[in-house]
Amino acid sequence: MHRNTLKYLASIIFMLAAWTGANAQAALQTYLDIGKSQVSEGVFIKNVHRGNYKVDRFCFEAGMQFDLLSSNPNVLTGFDLIGSGEFLMKEFPFEVSLFFMLNRFSDLDYGTDWGIRIETRKFEHFFLVLGTNFKTYAINATAREDFGIKRSESKLRENFNLIYILTVYAKPYQNHWNIGLSCTNVDYYVINQSTNPVFHLQLRYTLLSGITLYLDSWLQQAGIFNIYAGHFGYFFRTGVVWEIGK
Repeated sequence: MHRNTLKYLASIIFMLAAWTGANAQAALQTYLDIGKSQVSEGVFIKNVHRGNYKVDRFCFEAGMQFDLLSSNPNVLTGFDLIGSGEFLMKEFPFEVSLFFMLNRFSDLDYGTDWGIRIETRKFEHFFLVLGTNFKTYAINATAREDFGIKRSESKLRENFNLIYILTVYAKPYQNHWNIGLSCTNVDYYVINQSTNPVFHLQLRYTLLSGITLYLDSWLQQAGIFNIYAGHFGYFFRTGVVWEIGK
């Protein structure tokens, strides 16, 4: 199923690129997450396939996450859509993104997030992101029926949560190899509270023109600025990005 998913993403991107012409750029990404946390009941393995399609200053991106080994009975556990545009204000480049994500972290409930973020790579050794999201936790129809929960009482909302990413690179960002360290509360299918950061060590290497390999380690905390905050979990991510036609 995962191989077919990647083929579908590739086919769609190739067709769009051929239809639009030389101004279009496309990329495919696939990666594995392997790790453990205090709620994972052992080691977990996740597989993600992503594709993006860019025309001029605008980009559309979509991805799907599958749990290969997990205490979660769901297989398809994440889905997201991102639309973004690049802008320039007084020689300061930045990108504005609108996003929606679904996280099926249980067979009883799920979470959705939508929001906006602004990012910039103006500085060669830094990547900066600020944004806000609106989160909803919802109990699904099966659980509502099994436990007698009213639909009107099945959702919990959190509004205007802070999103942030601060990454420092050892080399200029476009270098063919790089090491980076991030402090953030957001990943593709998870957005934590602003006081629950994740520390993220990145290793990147451009193997061939348009093909980049990466290996990341992520340390998840249960919180910060609190003497009772402690270790929550960790995972390693390895994958490849293929920029088509580059």
